[in-house]
Amino acid sequence: MNIICENERDYDCCDNRPSYTYSDNRPSYTYSDNRPSCRCYNRAPEPGRALLNVGSGGVGPLPIISTPLSRPIPVASVSIDTTNMCNPKVLLTFTSIISLPVDILVNLNFTIIKTVGDGSPQPIGGTFTFAETVSVLESESFSFQFCDCNPAYDNTTYTIQLEPTSLIAVTAGLTITNAVLSALAVESL
Repeated sequence: MNIICENERDYDCCDNRPSYTYSDNRPSYTYSDNRPSCRCYNRAPEPGRALLNVGSGGVGPLPIISTPLSRPIPVASVSIDTTNMCNPKVLLTFTSIISLPVDILVNLNFTIIKTVGDGSPQPIGGTFTFAETVSVLESESFSFQFCDCNPAYDNTTYTIQLEPTSLIAVTAGLTITNAVLSALAVESL
């Protein structure tokens, strides 16, 4: 009798009995104690644990901004705790809808701020820019991703903020809605 099964680790396990053969010319394995033999076909690394957390937010309507802001404007934030993870990487994904009024010139600069525990906020990942000139009322999606490959082993808060260097000219009323920041932490074993 031939019994062939596939388990969750992508091994082909075969129960060897006296009349044991493969139909696809694979070599057969025979053991004197009738234990099953396994052959690994997938050489991929073992998957690690994963954590997902999502935060949402928005901002607006914003006034005309022709001079630098006195301080950044937070848009969305999320916290994730990687304390019990082994060698984690955190993938951040930010998505939003930017509603633009008629006759607007806009240059929005977004940054990611990382705060570990009760520590001081640190910028990571550079600047992500949305720039547009429109003459009609419209909404546009804006998104970006960033991987934090050096996360701290603690509760970490990531915040997306609108930088003081942003510019909104000619018309007020820009809004950022449906802003979602997700953090996916995955172990590297």
